[in-house]
Amino acid sequence: LGRSVGIFPLIPCKTCSPCRKKLYEMCRNYDYTGSRRDGAFAEYVSVPVWNLIPLPEEASFEAAAMLEPMAVAVHAMRRAAPAAADTTVVCGLGTIGLLLVMFLLDAGIKNLLVIGNKEFQKQAVLKLGLPKDAYCDSRTEDVSRWLSARTDGMGADVFFECVGKNETCIQAVQNTAPAGTVLLTGNPFSDMELPKDVYWKILRNQLKVTGTWNSSYIHDPADDWNYVLDRLSAKKITPEDLITHRLPLERLTEGLHIMRDKTEDYIKIMAVL
Repeated sequence: LGRSVGIFPLIPCKTCSPCRKKLYEMCRNYDYTGSRRDGAFAEYVSVPVWNLIPLPEEASFEAAAMLEPMAVAVHAMRRAAPAAADTTVVCGLGTIGLLLVMFLLDAGIKNLLVIGNKEFQKQAVLKLGLPKDAYCDSRTEDVSRWLSARTDGMGADVFFECVGKNETCIQAVQNTAPAGTVLLTGNPFSDMELPKDVYWKILRNQLKVTGTWNSSYIHDPADDWNYVLDRLSAKKITPEDLITHRLPLERLTEGLHIMRDKTEDYIKIMAVL
């Protein structure tokens, strides 16, 4: 009682096949605080004790409020498991993409290239320590040509697609090296169509096309949430840098309108009490 905690929002059934394997993120019958279950936009919220994870003293409440997207980024990173020397590309620099960049840099990935389409995204990755020539602005650059010039024409060893659009998924396959990995991270905007030449590229280059969903939380030091807490405790990760708006709870609707209508540049909008 009285201890600071984070909340794993997915409430698993614990009886389906994935749950019996502790793959709770793939539960067939889950509930979800703030999605399938209302009530997360409030000062108080009721959740099962199992879903609570104690916070280290070093973690601020603002950092703790971003535990879930950080764990999603870590889950994606671990699914692809890039080696330090791999040429790694992150396409899409929303909250998950930028957090992924943060964790990849912390994990020691040396040859990291990113693709965005907004000036504030560029400034965000530069602030994280990425060199200017590692950023591709897809509004002004031919992405394939840009990547080819930086990979000796081979493409990425690991390509994180964090957008979810048909054209960026195709672009990911087209710009991944033989025997490379495409990690599909972005939620889809619409139906996807796979051109024949892209399908051939997957076959002939023996690409591994992999999905990722949610994050691993099993009350174990090795799960994604505890990985995040470890990096926060070590002060290696600063998610607060991505908070662009801090609004009191009574102005929550204003923040939601900014997100819906894109009236302002934003990365993460946070409601504060």
